[in-house]
Formats: sequence, structure tokens, C-alpha cells
Amino acid sequence: MTAGTTGATTGSAAGASTRTTAATTAGTTAGTTAAAQRIDELRLSVDALDRQIVGLLAQRTLVVRELTAFKTDEETVRSPGRVAQVIEKVRSLAVEEGMPPGIAESVYRTLITELTDLQMELLAERRASAGRAAPAGAREGTA
Repeated sequence: MTAGTTGATTGSAAGASTRTTAATTAGTTAGTTAAAQRIDELRLSVDALDRQIVGLLAQRTLVVRELTAFKTDEETVRSPGRVAQVIEKVRSLAVEEGMPPGIAESVYRTLITELTDLQMELLAERRASAGRAAPAGAREGTA
């Protein structure tokens, strides 16, 4: 009888252990599924934000293109004082929004570099176009 009792106890313990493992696995699977669903939801949010960010960057680029029409030389395009103002401003905005300011600065430094290069290209094209449009005698006295 002792052996039977022990066997029943062992069998019950084994059954409980199997049920516990199954419940843990089911809980882990459910947790993993919920986490995977949440990751998908958050990725969709990131994708929507990226669309908005790129749209805003495109608008900013259009404004910079128009601004370039009023710039006549490299110094005006590069505007180191203005760059410093923009960097200071975006760092402050980042802090206000709860974002690490170094991220905002890094993004804006890259943006400024790329848009400055674009402005320099536009300025060079405008100068080249003006040079081709001017009469030959008018170009000789121009530096």
C-alpha cells in the first residue's frame, strides 16, 4: 500500500509538474504573442511618424530652396551664426519634448550639412546660368 500511495503521489506530482509546465508554456506563448502584437503596433506607429517626419523635411527643403534664391555667396549659404542658433533651438526643443538633445543635434547637423550642400549646388547652378545668359563683354569684368 505504501508503494501504491507513493506511486500515486509521484504520479500526482508528475501530473502537476506537467500541468505547471504546460501553463507556463501557454503563459509564455501568450506573453510572446502579446509582445509580438505590440511590437507590430509600435512599428506601425513608427512608420506613420516617419511619413510625417519626411513630409515635414520635404517642406523644410522647399523653404530652403526658396531661401537660396536670396543668397548670393558661400558665406551667406553657410551662415555659421545661423547654424549655431538652429542647433541651440533644436536642443532646447528636444529637452522640452523629453528627447535626448544629442539626438536632435545630431539629426539637425546632418540635415544642415545636406541642405547646405544642396544650397551650394543651387548657387553654383544659378551662377553658371547667369554666366551663360550674360553677353560676352559683360562676363569679362565679372569675378
